[in-house]
Amino acid sequence: MNIKTEQQQNLAQLKKIKCFLFDMDGTINLGEQVIPGMEGFFEKLTAAGRKYFLVTNNSSRDHAHYVRRMNGMGVPVTRENILISTDAMVATLRHLKPGARLFVLGTPELKRNIAAGGFTLTTTLEEGADYVVVGFDQTLTYANLTIACRLIDRGVPYVATHPDVRCPIEGGEYIPDTGAFLAAIETATGKKPQFITGKPYQYMVDTVMERTGFQKNEIAMVGDRLSTDIAFGTRNGILAILVLTGEATLADVERGPVKPDIILPHAKEILKYL
Repeated sequence: MNIKTEQQQNLAQLKKIKCFLFDMDGTINLGEQVIPGMEGFFEKLTAAGRKYFLVTNNSSRDHAHYVRRMNGMGVPVTRENILISTDAMVATLRHLKPGARLFVLGTPELKRNIAAGGFTLTTTLEEGADYVVVGFDQTLTYANLTIACRLIDRGVPYVATHPDVRCPIEGGEYIPDTGAFLAAIETATGKKPQFITGKPYQYMVDTVMERTGFQKNEIAMVGDRLSTDIAFGTRNGILAILVLTGEATLADVERGPVKPDIILPHAKEILKYL
């Protein structure tokens, strides 16, 4: 089967999709500006009877931040439309150990999100923990990193919100992200995290299925990055749609190992196939 025929068959699957997961930057917006052509897109998607979530690995922020940011660009979202890797962490830990005691490396926003899930947050080595949770901690201190490593050395399992090593900032530069913290912890302790909940792992798909009741063949991921967005779709059995408004190019697809199910020039093209 050639690529064009396969793409046409995959486009036909869009009629069956009931829930779309959207990356934000590069897919819906570029910086603080909505991508031209996305105006009114979500109203039309809703009118077509589809649900949607905006998904992000960035666990340093809370839902209110993303609602304010996207509403400010004219994107109609509420807290219920925002899915953060922290949400998948909360859902997963609730299944494993409801009310667990957690030592969290994270921002105040991340800690509030986790505490709201019914968990007890510990702050000292003496208190101990059932799990160490590693998030995108832009307030990280050596003292807290030391406590985390000592707990892990004592046998406490550790988990993480997402694997991203670097976080892009304005001006084309980067700052260390959760994956960098994980590398430091693994080097210090010799142990790997028990699980990581963000893209490209399955936990956010599991959370969507639990919240909506939809099956994998009714869910699609839309994004501009092959290594996270598209890999998240392909490795977890949901339709993976690459849009060419952000990072990845057709040349990247041709020479890279991750292959999207559908390639579209712009997310607005989805509406044509519903």
